[in-house]
Order: sequence, then C-alpha cells, then structure tokens
Amino acid sequence: MKAFQKILSMIAALLLCLGVCVPAFADDMDSSPEEDWDQITAAVLEAYGVSPSNVRAGYRNLVTGEEHYLNGDEYTIAASMFKVPLCMACTEKLQNGDVDWSVYEQYFSYKDVQDQVLIESSNEQASFLKDVFFGGDYNQFRIETAPYMGVEPGSERMEDTMYNEYTAREFINCLSLLYNESERFPGIIETMQQAMTDRFFKINEPRFRIAHKPGWISEDMILNDCAICYTTQPIALVLFTRGGSTSEEFMSAWCTAMCEYTERLANKPAPTPEPTPVPTPVSAAVVTPAPTPAPAAAAPDRVMLSMIVPAAAIGAFLLFGLIFVIVLCVKYRTHFVGLFLALLLSAAGMLLAAAGTYYGTVYAMPNGNPADSAARFLDAVCVGDYPAAYAELRDYSDLGLAEAPASPAGQRVYEALHDSFAYTLSGECRTDKLEASQPVRFTYLDLKRLEDAVAAETQHQAELIVQSRPTSEVYDENKRYRPEVADEAYLAALNAVLQTPQNYYYETEFELPLAYADGRWQVLANPALLRALAGGIAY
Repeated sequence: MKAFQKILSMIAALLLCLGVCVPAFADDMDSSPEEDWDQITAAVLEAYGVSPSNVRAGYRNLVTGEEHYLNGDEYTIAASMFKVPLCMACTEKLQNGDVDWSVYEQYFSYKDVQDQVLIESSNEQASFLKDVFFGGDYNQFRIETAPYMGVEPGSERMEDTMYNEYTAREFINCLSLLYNESERFPGIIETMQQAMTDRFFKINEPRFRIAHKPGWISEDMILNDCAICYTTQPIALVLFTRGGSTSEEFMSAWCTAMCEYTERLANKPAPTPEPTPVPTPVSAAVVTPAPTPAPAAAAPDRVMLSMIVPAAAIGAFLLFGLIFVIVLCVKYRTHFVGLFLALLLSAAGMLLAAAGTYYGTVYAMPNGNPADSAARFLDAVCVGDYPAAYAELRDYSDLGLAEAPASPAGQRVYEALHDSFAYTLSGECRTDKLEASQPVRFTYLDLKRLEDAVAAETQHQAELIVQSRPTSEVYDENKRYRPEVADEAYLAALNAVLQTPQNYYYETEFELPLAYADGRWQVLANPALLRALAGGIAY
C-alpha cells in the first residue's frame, strides 16, 4: 500500500512539473513558424487576398545583412519612388560642388525643393532637379544613379533604361547605401521620415519610426513604398504592387509583420550586433540621429491565439487533477479540501506563468525614483553636459547635440538654441511596473519662427548694403546678388533678430518615458523630446 501511495505522489509531482512547463512549450510551438520570412509574407498575402504574382518585395536587415525577396529581380514601374535616388544624386553633387545652386538661393533653398520632392512628392520640382543636375536627360540620370542601385553603368540593362522601371533588389541596395553612408546624403532620411505619416507603410504602424517614399499611379493600379524602418535592428523594406486587388492596408500590414519579425530575431538570447545611430543634419543648427524605438508589443490577436495552448493544457491539468483527487479521497480517505486547494494553487501558478510569458511583467519592485533620472538627464542637456545626458539615455548613445555646424550662421543659431533650453517637471511621475512617465514643461528656441523673422530682416539688410556700396560690388553680371553679399545680409539679419531671442522661445509640454533596465531608470527619447531638442523643426 505504501509503495502504491509513493507511485501516486510521483505521478502528482510529474503533473505539477508538466503544468509549470506549459508556457515554455507553448512559446517554442508558437515562435518556430513565425520566424520563417516566406511563411510570414505568404500569410499576409493570403489574409488580404493578394496574389504573389502582383507583388515584388524585398527585405534586408541593415545590421546582420539577412535578406529575402519575392519576385525580387522582376522590373516594375516605381512611380514616385525614383525620387529617392534622384535626391541622393542631387544632394551628393551639391555636396561635391558639381552644381552651383547660388543662382537659385535668393529665391528658394535646395532643402525647400528636396522637401517638396520627398514629402509632397512634387513631380514639377523633381523635373526641375533633373533639369538642373542632369540637363533634363533622363537616361543620364539613370546612368549616374545606377551604382546606387547596385547596377553597373555599362551593363546590358543600362543600354535600355526602360521608363522608370526598377527591381525590389535594386531599391534595397539603394536604401542600404543611404543608411550605411548617410554622410554622403545629409538630410534625406530625416526628410523621408516626414513624408505621408498616415499612408502606405505608416497607415497602421505608429510604433516604429519609418523613413519612407511611397509611389503610386491612379491609386488603384500601382501602389509602391520603400522604407528604412528603425526597429531594434534597422531594416530596409521595398514593396511594389500592381492591380486593383492590393491596398495600403495590406502594405502597412506587411511592413508591421516585417518589423515584428525583426524584433523577434533581435531579441533572441543569442548576442547580435548593436547598430550605431548615424546622426545627419536636420538644419544648419541641429543634428538628430535616426531613432531606435523600444521593441513592440505582440499583436492582440496573436497573443490570444498563442494563449489557447497553455489555457487548454491548464484546463486539462485541472480536470485530470480533480479526478485524481477524488480517487484519492474515495480509495484512501484523504482530506479533499487540502488536496483541492493545492490543485487550485498549482493551476493559478501556471496561469501566472503563462500570463507573464505573453503579457510581460506581472509584478515588479524597481529601485530608485524615475523622476530623479529624468531630472538628471534634463539638467545635463540644459548645461551642455552631453556625456552625462547620454548616460541617462537607454536608446541613444549620441543625439548629435555636441557638434556645432561649420558655418558662422549655423554656429550662431546652434548657440542660441542651446542657450534657450530650460525645463520644469510639471507633474507627478507615473510608474507602471518597469515603465514610467514624467510630465515635463520644456522651453526651446522655435527655429521656424526664427527663420521667418530672419527672412524678413534679410531683405532690409540687403537694402542697407545696396545703399552703401557700388553696384558692381553688390550684383553680378546677371544682376543678381553676389553670393558673399547674400551671406553677409543673412548673417547680419540673424544677428539682429537674435538680439532678443526670447521673442522666439516656445514652451511645450510632453510626457518623458522611462524604462527600468540594468538596475536603474533610463530615459527613452520619444519624438516630442527630439522635436524640442531640434528647435521644433523635426519629428
């Protein structure tokens, strides 16, 4: 009899161990199929009723180099996506001094035109750039931008540059170059982040920062998008679609699936290389890097589906456990209440383990006050102690704040912007397990208002120069202001306006997020903070 009781005890212990292990088994069963790129893409296509023959897709992890394609080498009309290599080539030519923009500077800046092309997708301004930088020769544009796309200029393909046709692989190469050598193409990634914030890849994806350039024809025949998505490991995505069966919702769903796929692989226990944010200039005064957002939460539908397996296992454990308890009570007259409570407590423990696996932290007691970390970060920013500020950041190693622009005007604005920084903690810090949010009131120099004031004052300064100097020293042979005169008038206007910089200060309120990691609270640089540090002209 004692031997039989020992056997029953061993079976009960085994059931308890199996029940506690249920979440681990469920996680393995759930994650394996999700980590296959082809299966994920096929599932999104099927969910939206899109035929694979109507899609050309490309994916590349810009950190690990992992890449995948669907019909990746088939040529398709790119629509307005060609404006990415166009602006890259024009920017590089301008950087190298191959084109003289001073002829147009008194009417509009190159950045104004680039914004119109990449944000507003202006065909007229794109044609203007082709005229200025390529003499209006489309074939010349394709030949000179072929290296961006990974195509040899003298190859058979380049002998017949079909009208605006590219492959997904070519655009993946183009985006990889733009990311990896962004110093050659300053400002383009930041401008693409401002394009169509509620359409195409971005329509249902607010969690990840996405720099993209959509393209479309008739909006029911050709829908395309290409993007650099700043997941934990930044990725390049390209999606060409054709035919009326596709939609922007499908494109956004595929983009989300690709971001989540990358997050799962990046957050595996095996070590993976960490990307180094590459700062690129937003204006003459501010440099802001591409962000790396926190890992995204699992989609609710997927969480519910993946909870079915452990819930079913726990239910089976309760059923068989109850039968086992009843048998023990009938045959050996054991105490039912004690055994039944042990069974319920075991099931409750398994439920908590499963919930923790799929819903994150259930209970936490972090050390320290997150408001103190927020104050240390903001104090360091306001006094210009950027190493101390970055030590409080979790998702950035450098915000580009310490590097002043080279031009005198840029340096002047840079100093005025950083002198304007001030803050107060405007409310109680709210803490939720390992996350916190600190309300902040922050003051900064509004660079857009400053720019408008300087533009108006520049004309007045130019008139003063005209009145005090011979005409030949002011105008060139085309009766336009000489570049040095225009620069002098602008700098004088800037100095005049900055006599009272407080007139252009702006006060904003936002929530500063924090996360508990490595035994301390760390600041997360959200878009509201980055916008304030950039003088309100980015993000």
